[in-house]
Amino acid sequence: MESIENLLQKVLGHYEKKEYASAEKLADALVASNPKFHRGWFLKAVILEETGRSDEAEKCYQKAGNLFTMFFRLALQLQDSDPQRALVYYEKVSDMDQRNNMLWLNKGLLYEKMGRVNEAKACFRNLSPVREVISRIVMPSVFMIFLAGALIATLEQGNKTIALLVVVSAVFCFFLLKRDTGAAVKMLLKKKQSK
Repeated sequence: MESIENLLQKVLGHYEKKEYASAEKLADALVASNPKFHRGWFLKAVILEETGRSDEAEKCYQKAGNLFTMFFRLALQLQDSDPQRALVYYEKVSDMDQRNNMLWLNKGLLYEKMGRVNEAKACFRNLSPVREVISRIVMPSVFMIFLAGALIATLEQGNKTIALLVVVSAVFCFFLLKRDTGAAVKMLLKKKQSK
């Protein structure tokens, strides 16, 4: 029996090429062998919807779990191979959550890549970068300061095991801070450029 991941990749491969009959057949096999696999139900629903069978698609969407996450991931996946289809799914996601900064950033960047500057600016105007700066930069930085204090206190008490755990936590936090700072700064810059 084929692994879920291999079968999923085959479904996605046929779907991206708009080989709907093959993709649907594989999606059927995927959900038949793994009836609780949300991504399988989601892909089957998308295939049904894109082939004009919305009623059937709705039944599959009901079994697909968190549709926001699924549509957002699909839009991200399609950005390079099929930007127009990616925009369809960004639209669905923007109807579900109009306050999601990563959605507006990615949708705006896609419009920018397509040369549709006005639509990109409209997306960037929806950004709330202050919230991102607080959650992605300020709070982790404050936590790093807290960890530094904890490290000093544990070393003064001679507790090397706890001190090691604090250092590991600080390193992990540092890498998260490094990763997330770029997105927050990019949002700030795009928001500023959209005015």
